[in-house]
Amino acid sequence: MMFKILLLVSCAFLASAEILYQHKFLLDNEQWSIIGNKNYEPAVHQSYNIDKSLSHYIMFKDNLINVDHKNKNDKTLWYFRSPDILINEEYKPGTTIFVKKQAKIPKLLTFTMNSFQGNFNKLNENVALVKIKNKNTCLVFKAPQYDGNSREFNVPFVSVLWEREHTFNNNKKSLTQEELNNMFIGTFSIEILGDWTQGMEVVGLDNVIIM
Repeated sequence: MMFKILLLVSCAFLASAEILYQHKFLLDNEQWSIIGNKNYEPAVHQSYNIDKSLSHYIMFKDNLINVDHKNKNDKTLWYFRSPDILINEEYKPGTTIFVKKQAKIPKLLTFTMNSFQGNFNKLNENVALVKIKNKNTCLVFKAPQYDGNSREFNVPFVSVLWEREHTFNNNKKSLTQEELNNMFIGTFSIEILGDWTQGMEVVGLDNVIIM
């Protein structure tokens, strides 16, 4: 049921959407980095054409696997992290920089991903596909099943599909659409899962667009 909601919402947004922010990685990594692995480090830029969906992209090879016999998930998940993003200036008292009713509220995040190595029959379970971070707040979108093949992911900014990071997988309190919309006021960042498997993987990311 949730997949049907996701598909319908994504198609509706893609039909008529304004691009608010994008990265195509044509010349370099455009200041994207890797977090959650051994070190905070730049994403690796690749100037290759894999297919029509992945051309000039960023990638990373897992170099830290932390799996024990009790918890099969990798405890040190790595993510592609964006540079700081600014779509709407934050309101400052006494100024006219921002009027809330005129804010541009994103409807959809889309990106293309492909794996070059890894056993995608053994995925990390119940992890976040995408994280949005704004100051001390972090919201997460749960990762779907993924087989490692080239795929376009569409992630709607609809509150019922998102959770607060500290209640992830618990659903203690529902998230409101206003809370989600407020994440796009002022500077924020996004993080996209690269560490899909319980072992080592090599993953590429391209065409990151916020609409």
